[in-house]
Amino acid sequence: MKHTVQVKILGREYSLRSQQSAEQVQKVADFVEERIAETAAGRSVDTQDLTVLTLLNLAGQYLQLLEGDNQERQQLTERLHQLIKQIEGSDSGCQS
Repeated sequence: MKHTVQVKILGREYSLRSQQSAEQVQKVADFVEERIAETAAGRSVDTQDLTVLTLLNLAGQYLQLLEGDNQERQQLTERLHQLIKQIEGSDSGCQS
């Protein structure tokens, strides 16, 4: 069931409808606020540019995580296939 949660980002109030708990929505809002602050550090950028730069940074990090997960999944799959071949090879030598 969706409910409305009030959060504040860059001093502006937002009413968000979510199925997540209010605590989880606030956690996401805090995360976004922190990333914006990191992007803004030492820069004088308008809010729209700051938002776009933050989104680009987050998207880049997200895509790196996905790529890392895919690579890890592929490595685990290859290792599993190797183990299966080893097991199948040792089974054929043990049959009477």
